[in-house]
This record gives sequence, structure tokens and C-alpha cells, in this order.
Amino acid sequence: MAILVQRVSGMPYKQYFFPSLAGVAFSRNLFAWTNRIDPNKGMIRLVFGLGTRAVNRVSGDYPRMIAVSHPDIRPETGMEIAKYSQRMVDLLNLAERAFETRPFIEVIKGERYPALKLLTSEIADGYLRDWFTTSAGNSDKNLVLTFNNLINRTSMVNIIGEMLIGLEKAWGQPVDIEFTAHVDVQNNNVRVNLLQCRSLRVPTLTGTRVRIPEGLPKAQILFRSNRAINAGIVSDIRYIIYIDPRKYAELTAIDTKRSVGRVIGKLNDELRHRGGKLMTIGPGRWGSNNIELGVNVGYADIDATVVLVEVAREEAGHVPEVSYGTHFFQDLVESDILYLPVYPDDTATDFNTGFFANSPNILKDLLPELGNFENTVHVIDVPMATKGASAKVIADPETRDAVCFLDTDRMANTN
Repeated sequence: MAILVQRVSGMPYKQYFFPSLAGVAFSRNLFAWTNRIDPNKGMIRLVFGLGTRAVNRVSGDYPRMIAVSHPDIRPETGMEIAKYSQRMVDLLNLAERAFETRPFIEVIKGERYPALKLLTSEIADGYLRDWFTTSAGNSDKNLVLTFNNLINRTSMVNIIGEMLIGLEKAWGQPVDIEFTAHVDVQNNNVRVNLLQCRSLRVPTLTGTRVRIPEGLPKAQILFRSNRAINAGIVSDIRYIIYIDPRKYAELTAIDTKRSVGRVIGKLNDELRHRGGKLMTIGPGRWGSNNIELGVNVGYADIDATVVLVEVAREEAGHVPEVSYGTHFFQDLVESDILYLPVYPDDTATDFNTGFFANSPNILKDLLPELGNFENTVHVIDVPMATKGASAKVIADPETRDAVCFLDTDRMANTN
């Protein structure tokens, strides 16, 4: 294909062109952060402006995650809602004839945007406040894109929920869609435009009952996660690529940080041809375009891994973003790669820092030319480091709990 011409759904506003609302929706919700949420009702990933910010991993910005079964329930609470909200808007600048990303506050400044009270909440006296009878705020700087009134006062969630049910029935399997939407300010009516529909690959464990074993010795546990997004059992993990979040944060040269992603890609290609499965663990957001927030890799750089772990250490400034809904996450799902966010500063994670820091690093043995990265990139041959054990990961689809531990029962079968 040489040229693709595609109609952009939206409307003009000042010198810009963009839709009021856009996003992706899924007929199944793999990120049910509470047992109250029905995973079979689906979920929505919603943004203001062009939907590129909903389908791509971006830094410093967060779409609104909506569980169709319980749209009022959020994974964040209090002022975390403002922290994990959308700040930037993707749009077309008609005057410049260019695609641009601009701050939300800058876009709406001066000329009040229609339906703003449905899209935003106000920060007042240290709290977030939704608009009721008054029009949206006196100060643009205090506005936060929460979409609370849109969810509570319009039928948008119900409309999309019904669309997902109908499309899944017609497709004969789960689906994901991309959409735009427009709000009729006078009547609070929402019109949804379906842009794209495709099959949604949902991880399944047919015939397998997943349960995390009880009574595991602490010395055997490598880490726990209580926020697993997809489920599975992965045994016989021989190699672990580990990037310490603190050491990654200490890298000052931008070129060095950028090179870490290429190192991961080379290790990925090298280890795919060796016997044994691979788990890759690193800081923040895998696949982020912002190398300060995570290792900049493409799917091809990690496609040999069976478990991909995002590690968040608060003091290092790394916060795993929920990837569900992005194209990067869909690549993981399509390839049955288990994805886990881990928070070592949470005492419930049992993160075994000593194992990852003190196990022999075989990076130079594998690729001698990359030896100057061994302080940042740690490659562990698990059987060699443990005298024969392999690593095993179990993620429970019901509780969203996961554990990675040394599987000593496999020692006799390890080469």
C-alpha cells in the first residue's frame, strides 16, 4: 500500500479539528480491578480529542478506564484521579495543516468548549468536585478531564455496551472497537460513530484450574502481583532479563538509555534460539515512547519472552500504566505473553531483590560486545543460579493475584 486516505471524524473548534470523545472498547474486560466488576460486560478506554491517545502508549497521560458493568467504579481514589488523568490532546491544526499534541487547558482556553461540564471536574480546596447546576469553572487551570458527568448523566456507556453485545453476537466471538462520539449539549444526548471493529483475542485456559499454591517458602518466591491483567501458568522459565529500576533511573545519557532497548532486542534474538523460556522484567512502561518512564522497545524486541513484567518503584519515578487497550498490549495478548505489573514498594509483593541483584549476570557470556551494559542489564540463567531450579509463574484469573517462584520440583528435569 502506497497511500492510505482516511476520513477523520470530528468537528472544527477554533483553528483545530477533533472529536469531542474517542476511544476503544472491548466486549470483555480483562482488567477487572474489583470483584464487583463483570468481565463479560466489557470496558471502555476514553479520551478527549483524537483516539490516538487511547490506542497508543503515551507518557504522563492516562485515558479514562470505564468498566461497562460498573462505570462509576475507578481503580483510582481521591486526588489520584487528577494525577492519572488526560492532560494532552491529539488534534489536527487546520491553520498549520498538521497533526499536533497540545495541552488540554491550552486548547480550551478563551473560548469555552461545549459540554465542558460533562467532561471535566474542578479542583477546589484540595478536592475534586463535579459540576451540578453551575457551568464549568472560572479557572481553566483547575479543570480535570474525568468524564464523570458524561458517564452519570448521559447514556453513552449503555450505548457502547449495547453495541458490544450486538457486535459480539454478530461476530461470534469477543470484539474490540474504535469509536468517536459527539454530545448534544441541549439534550445531553450522545451519538457514537463506529470506526472499526475486529476480533478480540481473549486468553483462555481451557481445562486448567488456576490456583496459587499456599505455603510457599519465602526464599522460593521471586515476586507477587495483586494486579494481574491476564491469567496463565508458565513453567520451566530458564532465563530472566532484569533491568533494575533504580539503576535505569540513574542513567544520565539519553543515548545510553535509548540503547538499552536495542540491547533487549539483541538478547531477545539470542535467547530465542537457546533452550528454555524467557521472562523479561523492567522499569515502568515497556514500549513507552518516553525513555524516562520505561524501556523504549517495540514488540519485535520482546516477542521471544513468555512473561513481561513492569516494575514500579516510586522513588525512581516509574509507574506502570495499565496497558490494556493499547496496540502494544494487544500484541502481547495475541502472542499469549503473560503481562504483570509489580510494585516492589508494596509489602504484599514479596519482591526478592536479593535474588535479582546477586545472581550471576551472564550478559557478557551471551553477547561479549554488550559487556558495558552489565551494570544496567542483568541476565540470569535460573538453573545455574539456583543449582537446578526453574522459575514458574501462576496468575489466577479470579483473584487477579499472581506469583513467580522457584520451582524445585522441576530440578530433576532441568538440563
